[in-house]
Amino acid sequence: MDWKLATLEAITSLTLITRQNTFSRQNLIDAKLSDIVAVVESAGATPAQTLSRVLQGLRDEGYVEFLGRGEYRLLSSTYTPVAVDVPTIETPGRIETTISRLVRDSAMVAALKRKYSYRCQLCDARLELPSGFYCEAHHIRPLGEPHNGPDTESNLIIVCPNHHVLFDYGAIRLSTEHLVTIAHRIDPLHIEYHNTEVYRGA
Repeated sequence: MDWKLATLEAITSLTLITRQNTFSRQNLIDAKLSDIVAVVESAGATPAQTLSRVLQGLRDEGYVEFLGRGEYRLLSSTYTPVAVDVPTIETPGRIETTISRLVRDSAMVAALKRKYSYRCQLCDARLELPSGFYCEAHHIRPLGEPHNGPDTESNLIIVCPNHHVLFDYGAIRLSTEHLVTIAHRIDPLHIEYHNTEVYRGA
């Protein structure tokens, strides 16, 4: 495991234990540096200095936010929270099947979420979880049949779960004038498609 992934996992673990998204470099060193060193392939002579460089990289990539005075806030982690209302499902029998599924560009989506600091482009909401901030990416022209929208940045907007549901069910129109933030190119043809083929309002 490399330093970046090990540090993200350590930060996630620390924030889940403390139930806070904020942490200090010193807290991370005291609580988790030995764990990080135990799993990385090369710890080096000065692990604390290496950790500082890794934190800088995580900040530059949008995984953490620097608050000053050695304090950070976790924005996105490797941890996917489990929803508390999902029931436990009995293990079903198994049958062999062949399926075809769309392969989505998760790296592109993750980068776009970081670009917007995990804030909804429509309402500016940013949901805070113990493991970081949460938002969703919506394909303006839906993927798959019958819409066949592309999995490209120009066909995506970053939204909160509420707005995502409203878009998926065709409950609201889309216009760039409705967006509080635009930091990437959105293809107007996809917006037109949503408004004519997906939107079901008056």
